[in-house]
Amino acid sequence: MIARPHSILLDAEALSLLAAGDRRIQAWLVVARRTDSTLHTSAVTLAETSDGTPRDARLRLAVKAVRVEPVTAAIGYSAGRLRTKAARARRKLRDVTVDALVAATALTLPRPPLVLTSDPSDLALLLAGAPVAVETIL
Repeated sequence: MIARPHSILLDAEALSLLAAGDRRIQAWLVVARRTDSTLHTSAVTLAETSDGTPRDARLRLAVKAVRVEPVTAAIGYSAGRLRTKAARARRKLRDVTVDALVAATALTLPRPPLVLTSDPSDLALLLAGAPVAVETIL
């Protein structure tokens, strides 16, 4: 957990947990309020988490509590570089494009940025050496 203000970026699982009112994200919401941190998500995360069904109502409500960051050309190019660097570090190739867009978005947020995820492996690889913390939702 954190003790001072951060820019907290929610990945798809973190945003889904927020929409579901899951207790695992509640502690982070308390910390964000107490530390005057700002919650963010990427527009690409909305594509990952929405499906056009009535279930999206909860997601739309949750999104009102976060800043949705657009995917700009600069973020797209940065994501491509991060994805290529990560591919070189892996033996087994797999598509990490969406995670690369989330990672590139984190790099644009006010310092210090933190990415909140339930599966930190890809994001940690993409952000290795960058001034971005990757935290796991427990």
